[in-house]
Amino acid sequence: MIYLTGDTHGYIDIRKLLKNNVTTQMTEEDYLIICGDFGLVWHYKHETGKERKWLKWLNKQKWTTLFADGNHECFPRLNSYPVKEWHGGKVHEILPKVLHLMRGEIFELEGKSIFVMGGASSHDRGPAVGDTEQVIGKFWWPEEIPSKEEFDHGLANLKQHDYKVNYIVTHCLPTFLQEFVKQGKYAPDAATEYLENIYHTVDYDHWYCGHYHYDLDADKKVTVLFTRILEAGKNVRDSAMMLGVPKYRRDDTVLFHCNGEERFGTIKETMPWGTLTKHDEPYYNIVLFPEDENRTAVQVRESEIIEKSLIR
Repeated sequence: MIYLTGDTHGYIDIRKLLKNNVTTQMTEEDYLIICGDFGLVWHYKHETGKERKWLKWLNKQKWTTLFADGNHECFPRLNSYPVKEWHGGKVHEILPKVLHLMRGEIFELEGKSIFVMGGASSHDRGPAVGDTEQVIGKFWWPEEIPSKEEFDHGLANLKQHDYKVNYIVTHCLPTFLQEFVKQGKYAPDAATEYLENIYHTVDYDHWYCGHYHYDLDADKKVTVLFTRILEAGKNVRDSAMMLGVPKYRRDDTVLFHCNGEERFGTIKETMPWGTLTKHDEPYYNIVLFPEDENRTAVQVRESEIIEKSLIR
């Protein structure tokens, strides 16, 4: 089976793969796709001890790890790995069971076609914060945005497939969906504009991306991932809960069931492993909207939350 998750950021967020009710059931026949910001090819000079440790750990797992690139990758190192033909597309082989899905390629897995276009703009370093000279070549690389050749290569491959694939895997969203998710906080760029064209011209079953550090469905066929691990074709709203991997984060505004009513509230505390007495799913302390600093937060289990809201 094919599974997908969001950013791992090297060893920072990879622990979501350690103990959960998805990876523990994976087999040698399964694939796990990370939707960008893999981050284990990151140090600008050489492979570090922590990178080596976690890459070896991934290579020993039953499943095969695949990743699209994000904006937090060391592109000179990433592009130095051997290029191989694999399941109809090109990959960089990091290790035999850890493969980088190159930009603009279409892969055939388990009878499904998957179009991949990595890359995105960094919003925490580089030109976005005016410190390009300080971080270029160390923590930021201009190759984070795909080149015209990579964009054209992707379009040519889609044309050969009559602009129809089963799944699309990217790091960022099309411009209009990014505006919806980030409420104008992220500026459009060449990658989001390219993906907006893909959104309107390609026939696909489902689209998955990372980048925004949320788990949510941007629309019925586009899912943003961070902590969740989903089977391909599934969306966040209909997915099973994962103990220790909360779907929502502190300061998220959510719509939830409260005393038989649907209410809005702001999450003030997350309890990933449940409460002291209940350990079946994540719990949250939520202050009802509009917020009142003197109001006691209500305790809500994850299954009682309907969806994340963009209301602030």
